[in-house]
Amino acid sequence: MSTAPSKNVHEVLASFGSASFLMKQSIVPVVAWIEGGMSMTCVGTATVISCTGYVLTAAHVLMDPVESGYGGSRSGGGVQLDDNLEFGVFMPVSPAYGGKRFRIFPIEKFWVWGRWRDTPLFHEPDRFDYSTDIAICKIPEMPYGAAHQPFSMSVNPFAVGETAYSVGYAKMPDIPIEYLDGELRLPQFDWDLFVSIGSVKAVYDQNHVCREVPTPGPCFNFDASIPGKMSGGPIFGANGSIVRGVVSTSGSDEGYAHGAMLGPSLDLPMDEPGIEGRTLRTMMDSGKEGMAKVLGVGL
Repeated sequence: MSTAPSKNVHEVLASFGSASFLMKQSIVPVVAWIEGGMSMTCVGTATVISCTGYVLTAAHVLMDPVESGYGGSRSGGGVQLDDNLEFGVFMPVSPAYGGKRFRIFPIEKFWVWGRWRDTPLFHEPDRFDYSTDIAICKIPEMPYGAAHQPFSMSVNPFAVGETAYSVGYAKMPDIPIEYLDGELRLPQFDWDLFVSIGSVKAVYDQNHVCREVPTPGPCFNFDASIPGKMSGGPIFGANGSIVRGVVSTSGSDEGYAHGAMLGPSLDLPMDEPGIEGRTLRTMMDSGKEGMAKVLGVGL
């Protein structure tokens, strides 16, 4: 995986295993559960894009607690999650540590772009009008000074006729939760990755202006069947495992789906108190997050 292997034994262990084990460290389920509850629900799929724990998914996946009403609400221009709602991702721990175990990472903060639309109707909640269905969230760093295993990203747009394939946790059932000495544990369960392949049929690179299709922001349509829980999953081009978009909406019965384009979102602001002018592009250029620089035309 590298011409200069890490000297951190925990990173070394994370770099060896089956293809499924390696993929599940980079493509992860987004899950939600109530503190003290007996199960967690998969609400979508996400992709690790930096060694420090920045993760790419669909905006509507991160807004699910608000839009579905089970643990989130509008708070000014942002979102407030209920104190008893747990929201995060998980990935497998190397079997070299003994047995099959999972490591759960809470979502510490996230960025979605758009604005609230107030409704004059008392029976309807205010609605978030997305500028794009691309979203970024931050999870904690790996323990023991190890790094997350990220995928690279590309600004290349898809072209009509090109093959695109998506990966995610299709129709993943609720996962039972166990508690051992007060610590949450996940028992053994099935969580297979699903791959869907299709040809790009249309590209809507001006959709943020023209609103040609309901999917927010620049997007494309490809004729792949996308089951539930794959929203937010990475979409790759046929030439390699470089992320170029995320699954946004699907009409699985009709055999088509829309993907949100990654490239136009690279310069959207990721400001927070004390940090201004930060974007995905500036984070890549700084080299401080272990985030591969954007791959351009020809890759």
